[in-house]
Amino acid sequence: MTSGDDPAVSRITIIFAAFFGHALAGGGIFTRIPDIQLALSLNEAVLGVALTVASVGGLVANLAAGRVVAAIGTKPLMVWGTPALALSSAAVALAPGLPLLFVALLVMGTCFSLVNVAMNVEADRIEAATGRRIMNRCHGIWSVGMLIAALIGVGARAAMVSAAMHLLLVVPVIIVLCLATLRHLNPSPLAPGDPVKRPGIALPSRRTIVLMLFAISAPIAQSGTQNWSVIFMRDMFSAPDWIDTLSLPAFLIAMALGRLFADGWTARFGPVRVAFVQTLIALLGTALVVMSPGVAPALIGFLLMGAGTAVLFPLMISAAARSGDRPAAESVSAVILSTGLVMLMAPAVMGWIAETQGLRMAFAALGLPMLLTLALIRMAAPQRAAPV
Repeated sequence: MTSGDDPAVSRITIIFAAFFGHALAGGGIFTRIPDIQLALSLNEAVLGVALTVASVGGLVANLAAGRVVAAIGTKPLMVWGTPALALSSAAVALAPGLPLLFVALLVMGTCFSLVNVAMNVEADRIEAATGRRIMNRCHGIWSVGMLIAALIGVGARAAMVSAAMHLLLVVPVIIVLCLATLRHLNPSPLAPGDPVKRPGIALPSRRTIVLMLFAISAPIAQSGTQNWSVIFMRDMFSAPDWIDTLSLPAFLIAMALGRLFADGWTARFGPVRVAFVQTLIALLGTALVVMSPGVAPALIGFLLMGAGTAVLFPLMISAAARSGDRPAAESVSAVILSTGLVMLMAPAVMGWIAETQGLRMAFAALGLPMLLTLALIRMAAPQRAAPV
């Protein structure tokens, strides 16, 4: 296949590959956080601060992401940024101390965010060009990629493969994936209604902030699960390491399935009802994790949390891209930036709660943003016509 014969189906397949590759490149690190913690002798509070550094890189990148997308294009950012994300993730595991760990996390966060904006903007443009709703499926496939990355991590830990070796082996896989798929993408034109002007600095607007508050429970729950669920399982229960690591796959399996089917659900029941029911499921899962007496109830709780937060982030991205008040790349950058501003302190705050009050209370705190989602649930309603 060449860029000259790039029909709609091929473009959709390629953007699915972009979301999958992004998750695979950046997802493996989360199953190895306990190993990195032990290797560098970090307590929960210091680990939380270290993880915040990645968010700093993402925030800086998001400020200018709209302009970067306009100047470079979505395709080069995905083709070159995805392997860079895999390399920087491996560099995190190779860091011999805190200073280089901070540098590696900063670069990883920057690569993650630039590719994230590029692929979401391209997905929105493909929706507009083809008239087919794909955003939830894109994020569902991203969750599948995260799940596979987590399962690879489970296997690597069970086989006692070092974190550095595990993540270095992912790099050539990502390079091959990019060469086989993303380089053939013929980028879509601007979506109808997308203002034709040079994007500015992606500062959050009032609507951006409200959209972020509506959906923030999803990235907070995912961040908490990625960063702390394996440690939670390790510290709360007596089970082999590979069983402890299943908490993240449980969350990601449910999130992936929820997103893969969400386009059909929202078409049938409407986004407001779907978001309301799924947020209630997330609250139930959070309560089950907090009160879990053993491994099985905790895993079920993480599964329900994943299912319950599945649709919120894709709904937020679509609503931002279609706001019409500024270029879609700038709007998407702004909503991801505002999310990142809140997420900047989330790992450190959760680490502080874990250090002072215990991990059960740290996970109990995840219920607060879910209640905020319920209060702003009408933000899930579409603002203008969208692909069906």
